[in-house]
Amino acid sequence: MQRPPAEPIRPTTIVIAAVIFYGLMSVAGVVMLALTDHDPVVAIFGPGLAEIAEGHPAPPFSHPLAALIGIGAGLVVVAISAALRRIGPVERLQKEFGTLLGDQSTGTIAVLAVTSSVGEELFFRGALMPLIGFWPTAILFGVLHGGGAPRLFAWTIFAFLSGILLGTLAVETGSLLAPILCHLTINFWNLQAIGSAASREANP
Repeated sequence: MQRPPAEPIRPTTIVIAAVIFYGLMSVAGVVMLALTDHDPVVAIFGPGLAEIAEGHPAPPFSHPLAALIGIGAGLVVVAISAALRRIGPVERLQKEFGTLLGDQSTGTIAVLAVTSSVGEELFFRGALMPLIGFWPTAILFGVLHGGGAPRLFAWTIFAFLSGILLGTLAVETGSLLAPILCHLTINFWNLQAIGSAASREANP
């Protein structure tokens, strides 16, 4: 007997879970930064005028330019993701996420994109990367996203490559602003695409 398809997660559940989970991840990142004598505000935005006057090095990019670099890099990844969406493993992964999430509202997707990008970048690129290094952080980022499940291998590879990009943005721009906005852009538009595909699947 064939099981009925699973119901997508309710929007309220997604919002509450995202706020709690990624909120705790953000707190963990901030605590780790504080324990290693790093100012979380400086980590996110780079040193401002006061910090520069006190002898901190100036950020290599201004805040608006870092923001544009992050968003631009995110849009490039979104375009590449769209081009690869018809490849078998990627298509199967999209269908699995679509079954799980369904066609969520723009508001729900925005909450998920914002909380995940801030939480993961504070924790991985902000707190963890200075402690364990660039490559171990990228590898861990990939492994934790796929969880080692063979059916999620495409997600593991995507997250690993994204971890390289996000780490590079953090290193080259001198703050977390670019990787946060890159991460947010990728998650927002890819989740929108997953939802649209799920809607088409449910209403052919």
